[in-house]
Amino acid sequence: MRGYEAAKLLKEKGVTIEEVNEEIAYRKETNALSNQPKNEAFRDMTLNEVVRVKEMWDICG
Repeated sequence: MRGYEAAKLLKEKGVTIEEVNEEIAYRKETNALSNQPKNEAFRDMTLNEVVRVKEMWDICG
């Protein structure tokens, strides 16, 4: 899933940019895999995909 689409879906689920930032920090600190997210909304997303969501967050409105 591309960053824009993922950001839009996460926003619809009520995920905040703070949660996106927390997930990125968690993944970087722990080297967690996509099946070990801090927040279940990010399950099966790689770190690169989560970072892309952050980049697209403001664009998707």
